[in-house]
Amino acid sequence: MIALLSNVTIESLASRLKNDVDVFIPPGFDSWRSELLNPSSALWRDEIKTIYVILHGEAFFPAGVREDFAEVLSGPLALLSRVQAERPDKLFVVSTLDIPPSPAMPLAGKNFAARAAFYWREELEKMDVPLLDLVNLAAEAGREHFYSAKMWYFGSLPFSQRGEILLTREILRFEKAARGERKKCLILDLDNTLWGGVVGEDGAEGISISSYGMGSRYRDVQRIVKELAEQGVLLAVSSKNNLEDALLPFRERPEMLLREEDFVKFKADWNPKPGNIAAIARELNIGPDSLVFIDDNPLEREAVKTALPEVAVPDFPHDTSSLPAFMAEVAKTYFTALRTGGEDREKTVMYRTESEREAVRAAHATLDDYLESLDMKLDIHRLREDEIARAAQLTQKTNQFNLTTRRYTEADIAAMMENDEYRVWIADLRDRFGGYGRICLVIARVDLSAAIIDTFLMSCRVMGRGVEDAVMSFVERSLFEEGITTIRGLYVPTAKNEPVRDFWNKMGYIEEGAPGPDETTWAAGAPFKERSTKICLNC
Repeated sequence: MIALLSNVTIESLASRLKNDVDVFIPPGFDSWRSELLNPSSALWRDEIKTIYVILHGEAFFPAGVREDFAEVLSGPLALLSRVQAERPDKLFVVSTLDIPPSPAMPLAGKNFAARAAFYWREELEKMDVPLLDLVNLAAEAGREHFYSAKMWYFGSLPFSQRGEILLTREILRFEKAARGERKKCLILDLDNTLWGGVVGEDGAEGISISSYGMGSRYRDVQRIVKELAEQGVLLAVSSKNNLEDALLPFRERPEMLLREEDFVKFKADWNPKPGNIAAIARELNIGPDSLVFIDDNPLEREAVKTALPEVAVPDFPHDTSSLPAFMAEVAKTYFTALRTGGEDREKTVMYRTESEREAVRAAHATLDDYLESLDMKLDIHRLREDEIARAAQLTQKTNQFNLTTRRYTEADIAAMMENDEYRVWIADLRDRFGGYGRICLVIARVDLSAAIIDTFLMSCRVMGRGVEDAVMSFVERSLFEEGITTIRGLYVPTAKNEPVRDFWNKMGYIEEGAPGPDETTWAAGAPFKERSTKICLNC
């Protein structure tokens, strides 16, 4: 459930949203401040997860924007900052302020409206608040289409029907991002997709890619793709080409923004694309439903849709001048994230490093020898505030090694950290090749001398390396030191977590029964099982 707060009339917008999500709007006009200040407001009900604060910029300045704009906006900003800090169980999304300049402003005058809008955005960015960008939405639609003067004067409703439709789409996109419904990998064709022409026929020098003119459309596409990679989206290639030809533009054309090292998988051959795409998913150890495939050839797109219906395959534009706009829409539709961190930006390097590990594995006669050669070091600790976003991301994205598949938002995780009944641990793994990032999350709920493991999940990238044994031993020891003598674990089967069906049995736990048709409970008592691994714990 979401809440909408505003300083203008938004009942019509709420009605549109109710087709897709439950919406709460408080009674009264311009009541957003009083609702945030009221501890008894229905706004704070548990079922409300996200609060959208949609503010009309001109309503703050009924007499026009003057040079004291910072004083006018400082109160609302302070309130938002305070409430966000006091209510970590809620996700706040705040709009930018779209304030048109005064029509009476001289050409050489100071544009206080633009300064006020920039100041508001800058202060919100300091709070790390997700922004609902009214300025950008109005620019994309055209101000005359996004707003309605008739509705504004009729009932203080600034947005046109077109504006409300765009806002509805944007809010629903935010909701998908809050739930972690983000694809992981973008698979790209090459010819007439990342450049114009066919490299096998035209050669690297003959393809269309440039910083100006017709070839710049492909460079603009590559810019968007490059930005996605910097935000943690994995890039791969599936192209019907000779490998040597396909690599030439990346190596020889300076106009290319994308380089060979930006891709975690590069399949250029004459095999059917559905098979190559399925192989990419297997090699990256992610599901086909985490993939988006872009290809200019409708026959290739149809083949992938038929063979791999879980893969997202957007229609390709007929007019290639629309390619950058198409790719921007792909980015918004499939890859929007509330926030990205350092681990997201390093993901391509992490996956490429995995290939080096696999080469080393082939050189060792036994798995134990290979694991010992990795010199693995595991750091596990209670979750810190700066790790909340990554913890929520793990619950949303991890499917195979996830015993209960419970999805939590950042607000949910933050609330657990404030609750004395919960213990939340996160683990980071490194070896001689580099870091894997934060790859494991455990959430336990404590009640007197017993605890139940609400969540145990681990990145599939480290499955089969003994990480789960080291983590579980640490968790058991930590809980025992608190006086916990009984630990219960849950397993809730899903279509994807079959690999961990026997997890609790392997950990030495005894099945207690099935409290519901879709879950089993396992228990162990102190003293807990001793486990050996090839991992150095917190060293």
